[in-house]
Amino acid sequence: MKTLDKMRIFFLDAGRKYFGVEAICKMLDAMAQAGLTHLQLYFSDNQGFRFALRDMTLTTAFGTYDLAAALGDGYAEGDKATDGSGKYLTETDMEAIFHHAASKNIHIIPVLNMPGHLGTILMQFPQLRYAGSKSSIDLANPEAVAFALGLLEKYAAYFAGLGCKYFNFGCDEYANDRDTMGFDRIYKDGGMKLFVSFINQAAAIVKAAGMTPMCFNDGIYYNNDADTYGAIDTDLMICHWSHGWNGYDLATPEMLAAQGFRLINTNSTYYWVLGRSDWQLGCEKALQFDETEFEGGHSVKDPAGSMLCVWCDLANADGLDEGAGVAKKIAPVMQAFGQALKK
Repeated sequence: MKTLDKMRIFFLDAGRKYFGVEAICKMLDAMAQAGLTHLQLYFSDNQGFRFALRDMTLTTAFGTYDLAAALGDGYAEGDKATDGSGKYLTETDMEAIFHHAASKNIHIIPVLNMPGHLGTILMQFPQLRYAGSKSSIDLANPEAVAFALGLLEKYAAYFAGLGCKYFNFGCDEYANDRDTMGFDRIYKDGGMKLFVSFINQAAAIVKAAGMTPMCFNDGIYYNNDADTYGAIDTDLMICHWSHGWNGYDLATPEMLAAQGFRLINTNSTYYWVLGRSDWQLGCEKALQFDETEFEGGHSVKDPAGSMLCVWCDLANADGLDEGAGVAKKIAPVMQAFGQALKK
């Protein structure tokens, strides 16, 4: 039997769909029963921005921004939908969640996605968007970069104050709502230098707050190229979910491990996606999860951990029960995932 010294993470998309305190606590109860150790709590995306600090103003060298107007639902696009609730968590709610997590010996990892997947917030600040994208900031615009990094610093300070040890700032699918995949575009036109600069600054902010930075793998040495656009901070822990597809040439997990990154196996073939009957992980398949087998048939011998993800792209599915129905459905899958990690 494996030793259980690795991170065993459950990821909850509570940005697109509103999950109330009770539902999240039910998730935490199920996690504890399954032997999972960390909850990655995703609270902002294009379909929703769902966590409010008591002070929702952000000041940078370029001015002061009122973030309160962005809270609640975002926008629908393609096969993605808002939940229609308009709701969001407060600091009082978050503190209750942290208290319950501590009682279950579970650690929370906040997730605030950038420089893409900022669509709900950018509805209020369209001047910061990358041309042709509703979801992503313009990395060549100093005001946009200062805004995103200031937002990260504000939320990182709050969560560090609650004792968090990790903070995930996303970094996946930058400007993928354009006519071509965003990372492929900026890789070919030289813009990847700006992304590397951004991600290193973001990592520095998280580290300065006393936490370990995390992100998804998409833009980390895109096209397996670690030479052209500058070095990326290897203190970043990488949640590797995909090796890419035609026109989206992501670095392999083997390559990233060889560069010195610690990897979390976030294999997307084991995702559970709300409202997608063709993409909802069942218990039988969850039992087959192998921490060393990454998406696309790739393999890394000794990853830092594994992560089961629940995504809520179709956030209006399952009704407005504040997530209680999802919590009930996913609990047995968590149990199976936890069992697989003990084999």
